[in-house]
Amino acid sequence: MFFGKMFYGVHKATIGMDEFLISCPACETDNYADFMVTSNYYHFYFIPIFPFEKEANIICQKCGLKRYSVPFESNVIKDIFEIKGKFKHPLYTYACLLFVFVIALIILLHAIY
Repeated sequence: MFFGKMFYGVHKATIGMDEFLISCPACETDNYADFMVTSNYYHFYFIPIFPFEKEANIICQKCGLKRYSVPFESNVIKDIFEIKGKFKHPLYTYACLLFVFVIALIILLHAIY
């Protein structure tokens, strides 16, 4: 039976890719690197509940150093606020929270009127 098992866990979704200036630990210089930003979110029966973390996969364009699952920290990534503003969690990862909010709003409005 499909619904008898509990399907829950964490899933990664790619938010986007771009090029940014970073401080490379291998080159020990500031270089441009390719970024692929991912968003982690909890899901239950394949329905997204809420996002909780963003990570970046970084490849230095000068030396080719690859770093995976790098957290968004200011000591690794220059212009961290620009990058955080550009890559936001996808709206569908808030699906369950939006659904609960709409149901609560309907119940509240029904109780008032």
